[in-house]
Amino acid sequence: MAERVLTGLGALVALVVGFMPDLVPGETVTLVMVIGGIVYVALAVDASDAGGFLITAIAIATLSGSGAVGSIPAIGGALDAAIGHLSSGLNGGVAAVLAIGIFNKLKG
Repeated sequence: MAERVLTGLGALVALVVGFMPDLVPGETVTLVMVIGGIVYVALAVDASDAGGFLITAIAIATLSGSGAVGSIPAIGGALDAAIGHLSSGLNGGVAAVLAIGIFNKLKG
């Protein structure tokens, strides 16, 4: 249940800040999204079998970096910003997966 709540909140925050960027400072949103991504991974992702999560993170980061969504008339810039914030959260989760995987390897 907590995973669904975190996913919904992350998407909602990204969309709201994407469409209303002056609502909250960008650094604050990025920090909240990264912490949310770390918490999501701790609750919902098995570090030894995180392939699906990692592929999703790569796809969203690629979409964010390409700027392809930004070319949509009227809402492209806002969607691009929202995808960038989602990517920040997923990248925090990727860092958590890597840290947990390294810890598990060292622990034996």
